[in-house]
Amino acid sequence: MKPVPATDMLIAGGIDPARVHHHLRRVDPDRAMVRVAPAWFRRFWGKGIAALCMPWSIYVQPDIMERYWTGDRVNTIATLIAHELTHLEQYRRLGPIRHAVRYSADYLLGRRRGLRHWDAYRAIGLEREARYVAAVITVESQ
Repeated sequence: MKPVPATDMLIAGGIDPARVHHHLRRVDPDRAMVRVAPAWFRRFWGKGIAALCMPWSIYVQPDIMERYWTGDRVNTIATLIAHELTHLEQYRRLGPIRHAVRYSADYLLGRRRGLRHWDAYRAIGLEREARYVAAVITVESQ
């Protein structure tokens, strides 16, 4: 499947790209491409992961892109893309290495405190920020 600009997915789900830019100044949704993650890449993902942001692109599970093309659950997909664009902003703000160190350290700290995998994942500061910003953008666009 061909890549899709994040802007297209946001608009399809009713999210105003201007709201994204308002909150994520370092990100241009027109230039951020959403791609189906290749099978070899998805093998490294944990169960339940729908998308993953890298500094150069957003990768999604094939069913996410299929839903987008068929118009199914586009609101949920748009919120997911806003979440991933927040991670792109974080990469640009922190740099890829500091982002990876902070992300991993938060997760490992959670695990050391006795949190189960998903609880430690949800407690990662960068994940909490991404959920919050995506929720704000989604609400403001309604």
